[in-house]
Amino acid sequence: MKKIILLLASVMGMTMLSQAQVTKTLSVVPGGLEKALTYDERANTTHLILSGSMDARDFVTMRDKMKNLEVIDLSKVRIEAYDGDKGTEISTKSNSVKGKYAENTIPQYAFFKNGNGSGAKKLQKVIYPKNTVAVGYKAFWACYNLTEVSFPASVKELGAESYYNCKSLTSITVEGNAPIAKMGKGVFFAVDPSTCVVNVQPGTKDAFSSAKQWSDFTNIEEVQPAE
Repeated sequence: MKKIILLLASVMGMTMLSQAQVTKTLSVVPGGLEKALTYDERANTTHLILSGSMDARDFVTMRDKMKNLEVIDLSKVRIEAYDGDKGTEISTKSNSVKGKYAENTIPQYAFFKNGNGSGAKKLQKVIYPKNTVAVGYKAFWACYNLTEVSFPASVKELGAESYYNCKSLTSITVEGNAPIAKMGKGVFFAVDPSTCVVNVQPGTKDAFSSAKQWSDFTNIEEVQPAE
């Protein structure tokens, strides 16, 4: 009996350890994230806080090498342009293909591996760089556990199907004073428009209620100014 109890305690301890939050904070240079982390850090980090500069190669590291990521804070990061075959685009045979990635843009396929059709399974939240201007094509496709998104006022474009099948998304915040007008097809396809709340700036609710794709949402609420 004692052996059984010890075994159960060991299993419970390992389960609690596997569920514990593991936070990593570091400064990066473009293409340098993977080498800046040890194998264990890549495997176990759940909360990642970055500063410095990065590019599409670093999104590959987060997407493909850091399977336990839940929260990513990029608020102090600048996304640089990248042109090459080490970015987020891959062929249907899972081979990297050359692509062009714009600066200040969450790259296409950032957290969706189009070669095998899978999104980042545990990802819940990404805090975008403050100067982000666009979110790329299928950036968060099939990120089933993504719960909230906040677009800085600088965001002017959302790529087609960028949040396709993000079924757990319950909160969208737009910090700009107008609806994001440049939107590809099916940006929020399969996001429940009756349960996901769109938080907008004071005096802009009517504009969102009549704007294409935004008008699909039942709950559009104006954020109250901080006292």
